Amino acid sequence: MKPLKIYLANLQTLIYYRMNETALSTISTLPSTKEQLKVFSHKLKTEILANNKDPLKIFVQLKYAEKVIADILKDKEVDYHFLKEFLLYEKEKEINVGGATLRQQETGVKYDYDACGDPVWFDLIKQIGELTEKRKEREKFLQNLPSEGTVDPVTGVFINRPPKSSHTKVIVKI
Repeated sequence: MKPLKIYLANLQTLIYYRMNETALSTISTLPSTKEQLKVFSHKLKTEILANNKDPLKIFVQLKYAEKVIADILKDKEVDYHFLKEFLLYEKEKEINVGGATLRQQETGVKYDYDACGDPVWFDLIKQIGELTEKRKEREKFLQNLPSEGTVDPVTGVFINRPPKSSHTKVIVKI
């Protein structure tokens, strides 16, 4: 068995046993300071790039870890739990934990302008919708220009097809 496979098998076993203990004990093995984060990220990148053994399996494991963390951080109950804990430090505007600064802040502010009954706002929304539709039609027209360009029949100006850029990636669906 190759070293990375052994390492991953051991890591999976370790995670399995740790999950049987607590999920928090597994999380506690991850970096908990900025310096540890920097070192761990560099080490992980180096090991991934220096190793050709099962890179797609490593990629999927990273995506699972990313999803677990994202789901937990978006969870309203967990978010409220963190806020309750922060409020125990009521005298301080900011606190420092593991080199990170924490502060309370209003986020996700939204206004329901529909409820205002403002005809000017409704008219602007209508205009924006119409202009957005016109822009999309124009963009489709520009994307389909011949590669050598053409003269715009409306303006008489010579126009080129817009340059296209993209990245090819492996997509993971969990």
